[in-house]
Amino acid sequence: MPFPPTPDPAVTRKEPCRLCGGHDAVLLARTDFWDIRSTDIVRCTGCALIQLDPMLSGADTARGCLAYYVEESLRMPEHEQGRNLVRNFRRGVHFALGLRRRGITVDQLLEMGPGSGYFAEGMRRVFPAMNVTVLDVVQEVLDLNLRDHGYTGIRSIPEEHRTELDGRFDLVIARDIIEHVMDIGAVLRNVASYLKPGGHFHFITPNGHEDVWKHRLTHVIDGARSELLINHVNYFEGHGLEQHLHQRGMDLVEYYTYGLKPRMRGRGWSTERKAFAPHSTKRSATPFVEELVHQVRHTSSKKSDVLPAWYLNGNLSLLGLMCAYQHGHIVRVAPRRNIGHEIHGLFRKRA
Repeated sequence: MPFPPTPDPAVTRKEPCRLCGGHDAVLLARTDFWDIRSTDIVRCTGCALIQLDPMLSGADTARGCLAYYVEESLRMPEHEQGRNLVRNFRRGVHFALGLRRRGITVDQLLEMGPGSGYFAEGMRRVFPAMNVTVLDVVQEVLDLNLRDHGYTGIRSIPEEHRTELDGRFDLVIARDIIEHVMDIGAVLRNVASYLKPGGHFHFITPNGHEDVWKHRLTHVIDGARSELLINHVNYFEGHGLEQHLHQRGMDLVEYYTYGLKPRMRGRGWSTERKAFAPHSTKRSATPFVEELVHQVRHTSSKKSDVLPAWYLNGNLSLLGLMCAYQHGHIVRVAPRRNIGHEIHGLFRKRA
């Protein structure tokens, strides 16, 4: 990273790198994950992956994720939650039409961390015969996906290898997932194993340079620990992520960053005060997971309640134009430049 001008301090990791097993790293920032765990953000000197060290445990992640979900749900109006379902449906339509233009068809889809299931449902508008399997650790998510979309559910974490999935899928999707997993090496191995030869892997993940930048500013300039409320445990810089995938038998099909606002270079290059992460107060997760969780209201996710009828039954070409207008990325930047908010990837497994 180009900031600060002085070298980052070398450290010996408390735990080995989850990708290459190395113990040598440089320290980028110090953080507190709620009041649950204090941890450092380090870059491995062997493979350049940026991770938390020590890594959060499964129990840490479950408690912190629930606290963040409750806090965010109470902040977000109910109507906005419904709008997000519609947006995800349109994004799925737009992505699937892009695959079709490339001559790619999808009969068997696996989505890790499907959320509401509306992205895959948008894809199914383009590939109506597509069979969808969803994988999530939360049974309630699987139940909702079965109820609302009829998807087959598997309760598991992405790191766990499920041999019954080997070689079954034309496409594996992990949107906003790989930054959260505790063992990214195991997840990438599983993705490659689950794909058919010539199958595709699609993901989006935050630009790691921008994602870690706010914590770095607080650490280097203020000399303070920063607040980490969402469990981003991996921070991917564009060139390194491409290398990791290539080493695991994946070839690039489409790879770019998008979301350049509020300035052309993105938030990961600013030293303005508003770009800093808040100083840690070791915010308590307890009120959210024990007291306020019961105040969360769930928006109906039934298609008949959420989507306009013509989204499901109208002209697909017209819907595609609308989706491209709403969600197409006109300005695309090579991820190695570390500019932009989000990394979009589509990779093909070598035959």
